[in-house]
Amino acid sequence: MAPVLFKTDWYKDEYLISTSHSLLQVDVVNKAFGSDYMYWTKPLENDALGTMLSNSLCFGVYALPESTSEIAGRATPIQIGLGRVITDYSTFAYLTDVFIIPEFRGRGLGKWLVNCINETLEAWPNLRSAMLFSSGENAKRFYESTLGMKTFKPGVDGLEIMNKRGRGNVFDDV
Repeated sequence: MAPVLFKTDWYKDEYLISTSHSLLQVDVVNKAFGSDYMYWTKPLENDALGTMLSNSLCFGVYALPESTSEIAGRATPIQIGLGRVITDYSTFAYLTDVFIIPEFRGRGLGKWLVNCINETLEAWPNLRSAMLFSSGENAKRFYESTLGMKTFKPGVDGLEIMNKRGRGNVFDDV
């Protein structure tokens, strides 16, 4: 059972970040999964995507309506991003599927999203480790500065990271 988080919603200007699963929009996430900017994944069947999201700590990013007439026209705000954490809610967290759709980039939303995720992780007194996969020096510097991530050096303290690639993997096996 997932514990109650200390904070579940963050507001900034006309944007909202929320961990509420009821706001997640499967079609938006799946469209992003099929885009070039999410090269590490691919679209999933709705049932599989729903299972994935419901079993993760999801930080949805939303554009809030600018007027009451916009609010009257829709039930939920428009989803424009996501950060997904696979976790036991206590000792381990794996960050994946972080995105802001292109039309909303350049507004500091990605940094804000990762800062909100970091605020949550920092509130877990028993967190032993958080990890992510990253590509490129810019992304590496970004996650070092926002999350305090460091590159894992194989063999340190006798530890190695191992993985098994499944049928859903989009990369060629090396």
